[in-house]
Amino acid sequence: MPSIARRRLRATLGLSAAICGAVALCIAGPSAARAASACTSTSLAQADSAGSCWTPFAGAPVFNTRLSTDPPLAPDNAAVQDHMVKYGWTIGWDPHQFSIGPGSRPVFYGTPSDPVMTIHCTSSEGPGTCQGQNGTDINGVRINVPAGARPDGNGDAHMTIIETANGDEYDLWHASVSGSTITAGTGAETNVGTGTGTGSGGDAANLALSAGLLRPSELMSGHIDHALVIVVPCTDATGFHVGYTWPATGGWGQACGQGVAEDPSTAPELGQLLRLDMTPAQIAASGAPAWEQTIMTALADYGAYIEDTGGLARQMSLIAESPSSWTDLGRPDQWAEAARMFGEHGDTLTSDVPIPTGDLQVVDTCVTRGTCPDNGNPVAHAASAHARRHGRHVRRHARHDRRHARRRHRHERGAVARLSRWRVVVGRRA
Repeated sequence: MPSIARRRLRATLGLSAAICGAVALCIAGPSAARAASACTSTSLAQADSAGSCWTPFAGAPVFNTRLSTDPPLAPDNAAVQDHMVKYGWTIGWDPHQFSIGPGSRPVFYGTPSDPVMTIHCTSSEGPGTCQGQNGTDINGVRINVPAGARPDGNGDAHMTIIETANGDEYDLWHASVSGSTITAGTGAETNVGTGTGTGSGGDAANLALSAGLLRPSELMSGHIDHALVIVVPCTDATGFHVGYTWPATGGWGQACGQGVAEDPSTAPELGQLLRLDMTPAQIAASGAPAWEQTIMTALADYGAYIEDTGGLARQMSLIAESPSSWTDLGRPDQWAEAARMFGEHGDTLTSDVPIPTGDLQVVDTCVTRGTCPDNGNPVAHAASAHARRHGRHVRRHARHDRRHARRRHRHERGAVARLSRWRVVVGRRA
């Protein structure tokens, strides 16, 4: 059974990453955070006290490659765009709004002074599902976990613990806590300083659970300087096997045609990167509030990886950090703080401006791999240009359909109102 001391020797350097311009900004609360304009570097040891403003895997290209305004698109981009429009996929449950708030991924930072707990991992999804790409079996590993830390209360029961002494991250699925034991169905270890954010074992795509999380502190600072992660209703499939592509290393989840009656042949894959094709000027002119523009800018500059599938038809959801990351430890809910900062009540931010699904593109994996062919290649350039033209046509058609649906809805409401008035008049005459 590996000892804590032995594992800490593996990674004691290189744990610096992005965090709010001053640690005090995240401690002081919304009024100070509003003045933040950028993030600077500090050590992982400060991440927890700075309100999880720190970003994991900051040196890895997968989550930190800034996209151009015209990136090469995946070969199936047009098909996926058609699929999302055809089946009415929206980001959030309401196609006329956008909301963000408490997520389902708690992240806890263990320090050497925290209680020692033992992981009991059962490999419930088959042999090897308690180890990640690095081959480390986490069953029996002893780690430091803050007192009070618990997995999320939903069906997946995710839980992530990052040890600040060495940067080791433990991602757990179907977790539960009893005494000094954490039991999990599957899980894996990676390292936030030396890892890439891939090859873990806590979700359908095997991406690290801390990578790409949307955090309230980022909205309060006005900056999200990394790719996000997103859940889609279903993915493509070969038979009943969920399709996936790099950087995903697994294909668990729900394929279209299983629980969701959609054509799997045109659906996206786990691991694909969706980018919002909007310019800064278009985002600024959208009428979206500042916090939503921060999210839209991140989707345009970095995109969002498809990390998992959900059971709801048509709904895509950006994955956010759970408030239990703080409330389990007796600390204030940062989502509630963000809501108060932006003039909202409760712990959810809501806007009347939806994020346009019709403007999402599928970016070619060569971009974050750094393997794209010469942009001067006439064949590749022509194919890319055709895909962009087709995408613009699809988006224009989708916008036309939405406008037509709104006009039809207004017409139907007017017809009902006129009929009601006619009935009143007829009744009076009778």
